[in-house]
Amino acid sequence: MPQNTEEISVVLQRLLHLCSAYSFSPGICETDISFISLLKADRPTTIQYGFFTPGICVVLQGNKTLIIRNNTYNYGAGDYIASNLDMPIKGQVSQATQEAPYIAVRIAFTTDEIASVFLDAKLKAFGENQLTEGAFIGKTGIEVLLMLERLLQLANDSESAAFLVPSVKRELIYRLLTDEGGARFYNNMLLHHDAAGISKAIHYVKANYVRPLTIEEIAQVGSMSPSTLHHKFKAVTTLSPIQYQKQLRLQEARRILLTGDIDVTSAALEVGYESLTQFNREYKRFFGLPPLKDIRTISNPSKTSSHESVYADKIL
Repeated sequence: MPQNTEEISVVLQRLLHLCSAYSFSPGICETDISFISLLKADRPTTIQYGFFTPGICVVLQGNKTLIIRNNTYNYGAGDYIASNLDMPIKGQVSQATQEAPYIAVRIAFTTDEIASVFLDAKLKAFGENQLTEGAFIGKTGIEVLLMLERLLQLANDSESAAFLVPSVKRELIYRLLTDEGGARFYNNMLLHHDAAGISKAIHYVKANYVRPLTIEEIAQVGSMSPSTLHHKFKAVTTLSPIQYQKQLRLQEARRILLTGDIDVTSAALEVGYESLTQFNREYKRFFGLPPLKDIRTISNPSKTSSHESVYADKIL
């Protein structure tokens, strides 16, 4: 059924009004419901690198640009980005002002939650069987937006929330599985990645990223040959397992450096680097600046350009 764009626009405005109850600075705001957070930017940002964790992020206002592999995607109000794994992505807020900031709502969920709804609702599988990237963009249907509205209303009603939120979240997932984009949502979020053993491999790399790993070791966890692991891992995450591990190390190093409680050498050692020279070289190649200069730039927003943002890496 074709979406009523006028009705969607009305619901988006109601969702923005609900979000306005949270007076938060640009960045991320947690709500009283553990799996819901709000994201905000009041100006465009530079391209930032990060990991999109399992869930769905619905844009209510503004625009973003996402780069997956060599493809660039632009999306805005009424669109969503989703992933069922920790997906390395890079992107930027491309349209946002103080008067009309970029606003998005993020719902975290697990593959088990999606599978439970799929089985309990006795839904039929959506035939396609092609391995695709773990993060993807879709159009949000009106029923999904109405469930999102209900969840934000419950976030302000602590007495009812404890009892009602689980069922509303399940209905949100059901609507995602049954709206116009349901086949793609099912295929990307449930069918391929767990069945291919990639999720097990990714979880293993995440849990052991600070120590040296071999392709053979990771492949054994995913019950695949090394060549199959490399092919499927890269098809889903856009990176090889070792590249994925490197990004985890570098982004964790940046995070702990930003706390200000550790020096560069200690940060490099903490995330598994044995060579400070290699760490500095790979850090600069990935983030564009050497560690100390990068951290000083982020920590001193007055010294950054008008398009740079100290919170950009929090709102990917």
